[in-house]
Amino acid sequence: MALSVFFAACVQIGMNRQNSANMFPRANAAQFPAPLRSRFFPGQLPRIQGLDYYGECRPAQDVGGDFYDFVPLEPHGLAVSVGDVSGNGLGAGIPMPGLQALLRGLAAHGRNEIGRVVRELNHAIWQTSAANFYATLFYAYLDPARWQLQYVSAGHESALLIRRRTGRIHRLDSTGTVLGLSDRTVYGHRTLPLEPGDLLIACTDGITDARNAEGHEFSEKGILEVVERHSGARACDLGAEMLQAVDRYAGPCEPADDRTAVVVRFKGAAEDTVFEGAAEAVLAA
Repeated sequence: MALSVFFAACVQIGMNRQNSANMFPRANAAQFPAPLRSRFFPGQLPRIQGLDYYGECRPAQDVGGDFYDFVPLEPHGLAVSVGDVSGNGLGAGIPMPGLQALLRGLAAHGRNEIGRVVRELNHAIWQTSAANFYATLFYAYLDPARWQLQYVSAGHESALLIRRRTGRIHRLDSTGTVLGLSDRTVYGHRTLPLEPGDLLIACTDGITDARNAEGHEFSEKGILEVVERHSGARACDLGAEMLQAVDRYAGPCEPADDRTAVVVRFKGAAEDTVFEGAAEAVLAA
């Protein structure tokens, strides 16, 4: 209950900030210095045996609506979330920490019951937020001991699971509508086996929809090309390179949306390339 109240307060503050930001955009942006903005995202990442993982967000404005998070869950799992709150700038950026806090609390109690976690999150958002508020979410639970990935996608950009052994790519499509639109939404979850070297990539649409000077989108193809060129890289290097590749592709064009990328590699003894020449082999999960 306390988390739901906190989220409702964040949404109301966000609405008030957005109205103020329309009149005084620079003054409001100055209220969120870089050290404070960085606290919206995970700091030092705890070591999870069997996983190599990394995330980074680059807001289009001083405060953005994208978020990502990593929550270690006993005894040996990791909850991964990537989301996008409706709107840009302060109006989206203020509710975002509330949503993260709410999701963290639910994840700690729900553990690997990810369908229930997202259903309860949606219920809290629907009860406490404004009628025009919504958010997309990719939420996954990785269990290295069981070699297993479970995920729920609430209207979010499709994540990619890239198989090291076969080079095939599974597109992890939506399992339910966006959060906050209806209290009756049922969120199914899907389970996929993992093998050493398999790679999970989850982004927001600020990456795939980024355009160059000719108006062409970076798209999923751009992501796969980066992975193919840097197939043996650590998760942190691959994630950083992906964002740099988007910057190079867009050139001097100002970003229209926040850009967020999360990379998780299921580690194994083999040191072969994770991805090799499979950019055209895309399968539905």
